[in-house]
Amino acid sequence: MQRKHIPSHHITDGVTVNIPTQLKDVLVAVINDEGKIMERQYPHRHDYYEISLLAEGVGIQHIDFTPFPFKGPVVFMLSPEQVHLLERDRGSKGFSLKFNAPFFSSGNDPDKQLYAHFLFDNLQGYPVIALQPEEYERLNTLLTLTLQEYDHASTGTGDILFSYIRVILMEILRIRGQRLQEAHLQPGLRQSQLLAFKHLLHQHFHEQHEVQDYANAMHISPRQLNALTQKLTGKNAGALIKERILLEAKRLLFLDNLSIKEIAYQLGFDDPAYFNRFFKKNMGIAPQQFREQEQGR
Repeated sequence: MQRKHIPSHHITDGVTVNIPTQLKDVLVAVINDEGKIMERQYPHRHDYYEISLLAEGVGIQHIDFTPFPFKGPVVFMLSPEQVHLLERDRGSKGFSLKFNAPFFSSGNDPDKQLYAHFLFDNLQGYPVIALQPEEYERLNTLLTLTLQEYDHASTGTGDILFSYIRVILMEILRIRGQRLQEAHLQPGLRQSQLLAFKHLLHQHFHEQHEVQDYANAMHISPRQLNALTQKLTGKNAGALIKERILLEAKRLLFLDNLSIKEIAYQLGFDDPAYFNRFFKKNMGIAPQQFREQEQGR
């Protein structure tokens, strides 16, 4: 069904139970839909982070215009503003863990890097991770403990949930690291520099499109920045900047009723005609064609 505006959900949308005030930024629930399909069977986005663990089931998770086929057991990692649609068979069980960014604001910087830059990375993310039975059992045990604490909230529950969720994230990060052997997940100076670049890119891609801008902010040369990203991601910095701009362009074209001209200006293009050429060169079709194609699906 075509939608002129893709809805954005908040963490409490559709919740029918009372959430303690001190836990307003986190929600833990059981998934058990043996007799029904999960709600939101349409493209949507939300403003919170979400981890979903499914024991079984087959389907496709569509995230930011990319299909991710899966067969359970599986874990999904979704970040704010991602356009997604889950298509799957009826009948499964598992957990849904949702949290707003402020839930981690009391943590130290490594905590923030863990959840924001590795597992929920829009450019290098692996939002659908198939699990081995023993991996599923470990996550299932951790989420069971998390739900028990959530359901019996008392003094100190917020701190305990913070610790449980951090362990869950670290466990998923370890699974991903062992599975993919990614160089940029190995601790060290280069990793810290890559995180700094991604943080700057997340903040400034709307107005800064040149490698030189980010290299200056990091006090290194453009050549050094390109070498860094090429070594750890297989792509130079310019390619990553371009990918981030295109991702946002596709979201805006699909999600909102902004004109092509308004989207061009919002993404830092002074000339809408140049934005059109930029998009068509990299996507193979003009922005308006992309909008019509995606919204007509």
